[in-house]
Amino acid sequence: MKRTKFKRISLLIIALIIMATGLYSQVVTSDKTTFHINSIVELLPDIQIIEPVQLKQGETFVSERSSVTIAMKLLNPGKEVKIYVNNQELSPTSTGDVFIRDIDLHIGSNLINISIQKDDKQVKEYAYTMIYVAPVKNISPYALNPGKYYALIIANSNYVNPEMPTLKRPVTDAKALKEILSSKYTFEPENIYTLFDMRRDNLIITLDEIQRKLTAEDNLLIFYAGHGKMDEESGNGYWLLSDAAISSRVNWFSNSALTDYIRAIKAKHIFLIADACYGGSIFIARGVFDGAPPSIEDIYKNRSRTAMTSGGTTEVNDESKFTEILLDLLKNNNDQFLTSSQLFRAIERPVMNSSNTAPRFGVIQNVNDMQGDFVFILRETKSK
Repeated sequence: MKRTKFKRISLLIIALIIMATGLYSQVVTSDKTTFHINSIVELLPDIQIIEPVQLKQGETFVSERSSVTIAMKLLNPGKEVKIYVNNQELSPTSTGDVFIRDIDLHIGSNLINISIQKDDKQVKEYAYTMIYVAPVKNISPYALNPGKYYALIIANSNYVNPEMPTLKRPVTDAKALKEILSSKYTFEPENIYTLFDMRRDNLIITLDEIQRKLTAEDNLLIFYAGHGKMDEESGNGYWLLSDAAISSRVNWFSNSALTDYIRAIKAKHIFLIADACYGGSIFIARGVFDGAPPSIEDIYKNRSRTAMTSGGTTEVNDESKFTEILLDLLKNNNDQFLTSSQLFRAIERPVMNSSNTAPRFGVIQNVNDMQGDFVFILRETKSK
């Protein structure tokens, strides 16, 4: 009996020593007693975002301010733990476990990288995307009421029918256009409709919604990139959406259907940009505006229905530079007001120098154009 009691006491002492050292985990048993001894696991340092609460990995945070304050709490703190934001080390606040950093944002997309290091080795890393959408300031010196700016961006790279060749650039270019319009010009992100590799019925549903939604003071930009086709007998052009087939017109979307929608939509200004074969068949004629444009106020107050295409009534090369040059011009423009006719003048010569086709600009057929012009407006007035 004494030997059994001594054995139990000895095992208990050994178990306590093992628990204190935290070297490993095992189960110690005696005749009637079981000891579960757990090792001590060191938790790695981590962070919890406190502000802004909407900031999450994999989601885009949209800010209307040029500066955002990020506050984070350090979890599982310890010695030699450091936090870096965009490669700059942060110092803790007086609480010791809260870190704060003010981030200055540039217009458009901003990448925020947070790194947690222990003993000069990285143990955690987080990446966040912030988009700064600057507020509209001093929209016009003419006290214009520009209404809202909407965009419908349609791009097809992939087609369901195997007889339709895949296109390399349309969807990629369309995404870049959306980013430029929402970050640099007065197009709010929620007012930009995108149809990427969509069917003809998706386009019709979206056009129906736009027709119901837009008012007589609003503006609409329509961009199309993808295959186009023209009926030689009727001279009518068509857009070929993702469900189209060369052998059947069932899912082709005609210029006449498009002009019906443009005629019905109440917007003051509608500007169509098409990078597709036979896009020029939508015009009455080429109709480029000759001479310098009148004042912005005079241009804007009159209703307009204009279009710019990568070519006329011939095929356009799949490697067309039209959209590439268009994106570059819109991205690097510094004029507070840029009319569609000015944009065409800037794009015409570079496109002609880099391809066998000439871009077209003119009035859309039979849609009640009143010689106005679509105006792109920068989000911020240039400092003088």
